[in-house]
Amino acid sequence: MNQFLGFVVLTGPLFLIVLWVPVCIALAFLVGKKFIKKSMSLKIIGGMVVFLVALPLPLADEIAGRMYFNHLCKTEAGVEVYQTIELPAEYWDEDGKPKFYVDWDAGLGKKYPLIRKGESYSSLFHIDNAGFKFIEKKTGKMLGEVVNFRFLGGWIFRNFNASNSTSSCELREEVINEIFIPENIANGVSHYNN
Repeated sequence: MNQFLGFVVLTGPLFLIVLWVPVCIALAFLVGKKFIKKSMSLKIIGGMVVFLVALPLPLADEIAGRMYFNHLCKTEAGVEVYQTIELPAEYWDEDGKPKFYVDWDAGLGKKYPLIRKGESYSSLFHIDNAGFKFIEKKTGKMLGEVVNFRFLGGWIFRNFNASNSTSSCELREEVINEIFIPENIANGVSHYNN
C-alpha cells in the first residue's frame, strides 16, 4: 500500500498533464467548430491558438512566480554589514574559523540574537521573506542583515511534490563571518550585494 501511495505522489503531476492535454484538445476543437464561422483553415488556426494558450495555464503561477522570484533575487536580495564586532581568540579555532556556530542560541546568540524575518512577501506568487538580521541585544542596534527570498512554487509543485523543497536566492549568507571578526582585524564597515 505504501508503495502505491508513493507512486501516486511522485506521478501526480504527470496524471494532471495526461488529463489536461485532452481537455485542451477538446476546448480547441469546440472553439474552432462553434465560434469560428469562417473557412476551415481559420478554424484550425483558431483551435491551435486556443490549445497553445490553454496548455500552459496550470503552470502559469509557477512561471510568473519564478520570474518574479528571479527579479527579486537580482534587484533586492543581498547582504549588508553595518557594524563589525571583534571577538577574542577563544571564539576561533587554530585555522581562524569561528567556533560559535555550534550552538548559536546558547552562546553568542544571547548577546547578538539572530532575528528571522520569515513573513510572506507575496501571497499571490507564494514568495516568503527568508532573510534575517543580527542585533546587539543590549543596545538594540542592527549589526547586519541578509535580504533573501524563498519561492514555494506554483500550485502543482506545492500540492504534488513529495520533497516539500523550496528555492531561495543564491547569495552569500556568511554575514556572521563579516560581522564577527577576530580582534586583530581592524574594525570596518563593508557593503556588498549579490
